Amino acid sequence: MSNLNESPRLTGFLANGLPKLLFAVGFAGLGATAILWKQNPTQAAFSYLFSFLVFLSLTIGSLFFVIIQHLTRAGWSVVIRRIPETFAMNAWVMSILFLPIVYAIKTLYPWSHADIVNADHLLLGKQGYLNLKFFLIRAIAFFAIWIGMARYFYKRSTNQDTSGDKQLTLSMQGFSAAAILLFAISVTFAIVDWAMTLTPHWYSTMFGVYFFAGSAVCAFATMSLIALTLRKAGFLTDIIRIDHFHDIAKFLYGINIFWAYVSFSQYFLYWYANIPEETVWFQEHFFGSWNTVAALLALGHFFIPFVVFMSKHARRNLKVQCVVVIWFLMMHVTDLYWLIMPNFSHTGIHVTLTDVTTFFGIGGIYLALFWKRLASKSLIPNKDPRLSESLHHHT
Repeated sequence: MSNLNESPRLTGFLANGLPKLLFAVGFAGLGATAILWKQNPTQAAFSYLFSFLVFLSLTIGSLFFVIIQHLTRAGWSVVIRRIPETFAMNAWVMSILFLPIVYAIKTLYPWSHADIVNADHLLLGKQGYLNLKFFLIRAIAFFAIWIGMARYFYKRSTNQDTSGDKQLTLSMQGFSAAAILLFAISVTFAIVDWAMTLTPHWYSTMFGVYFFAGSAVCAFATMSLIALTLRKAGFLTDIIRIDHFHDIAKFLYGINIFWAYVSFSQYFLYWYANIPEETVWFQEHFFGSWNTVAALLALGHFFIPFVVFMSKHARRNLKVQCVVVIWFLMMHVTDLYWLIMPNFSHTGIHVTLTDVTTFFGIGGIYLALFWKRLASKSLIPNKDPRLSESLHHHT
């Protein structure tokens, strides 16, 4: 069987009621954030950047999954590929949601102030790269790359649902090699610009990989959670099977170990060198109760899921997988909070109302657009030439 006679479509509450509810939550959250922004612009700017990076990580992690499946010519993942394809298409809304960060540049980034730069010889040396005009040009380039690549794969995948043209698969495979290079370069420089330069004296050659690994964890965990939600609602129950969930879990388990490796390596090598420009970031992020958050990440982001998800039986148990992927997402959000907020709250963790309103504001809009787009097309690439392989996949 190379294709399905009927394209499975999303209907009911998930297609109609849920997007409306999420839009309402999103607009309410952003409205509340706008009010709170006037009261404390600095707090709101950092809260917004944190929430923005959470959903950006889901977008680029999903784009990575799509690219790598075409690059490796994977067949097993065809029936779940529409989920990350749809998430990746939210790159355009992330470009719009980036505008408040542009508005808050001078609040967030010390290098954007001429008086600070002129009084600091290190920042003077970085001025050719860290300046407002070049910062904005790079941001436009990053979003253009992500939006362009997401549209390229999504449009060809969905067009194939009706045309059945195998050449579309070949074209996506051909572009994937260039796409993975564009992806790696753009993601690395983007997170350096938007997160690392919050502490402009500090630099790390591993920072881009660190963020990428966390983004992949977020995407794989969310992909599993969405597939489990569809299954619970009665969609794709005979199409996305235990074997597919098992393989998603293996991907998630492996990339989380990679995240732990990069995270520890970044800490160990820089701290051991004991150079002030390299350790200043860790001094901030291990000060006060932030040190407790760092310990929580070591235990909760790596050790607990490493032990729990090691067993094949745990990875094939959907109830266990549901709990574990939710846990992964909680740890990923905590990780990004720890990444951003010590630059504002220097003495320790301090969760505020603005953190909540920005998270639900951006998240509501983001997820509403995801479910709305997912309902507009077939839930699977139903005429992909490797669909039969995916439908009969066994591990």
